[in-house]
Amino acid sequence: MRNYLFDTDVLISILRGKDLSFKRRLETLRAQKSGLWVSVISLRELYHGAFKSENPPKNLFLIQQLNNHLRIIDIDENVAFLYGEIQATLEKSGEKVGDFDVLIASAAIQEKLTLVSGNARHFQRIVDVFGQLKFEVWN
Repeated sequence: MRNYLFDTDVLISILRGKDLSFKRRLETLRAQKSGLWVSVISLRELYHGAFKSENPPKNLFLIQQLNNHLRIIDIDENVAFLYGEIQATLEKSGEKVGDFDVLIASAAIQEKLTLVSGNARHFQRIVDVFGQLKFEVWN
């Protein structure tokens, strides 16, 4: 059984319900008893979006409903250490990836989770330069 960490863009697609295939994939993973995770970084982005939306109560409710199916990964010292190593490796090779994406990838690597994202470009850079990251692209 694989365990998955969902990037913010995939979670937003699920919450908006515009692409039902994402919701179906999530339900399939739940039925398979896969471990489903969200980073505290992604939660921060979701809450920020909910509070600045036209209907914060509705969007906060949707996030809470989604959170009922996900476990939360915090950023601890081990993830911070790995972040520093990955970001330095990327910079030395001339690559630049945003801090939040590197933190999310670091959490996935540390916890041996498969990262699910629609942003293949950023995370492929991490794989190409640093390795170790397992990820799936949902789009």
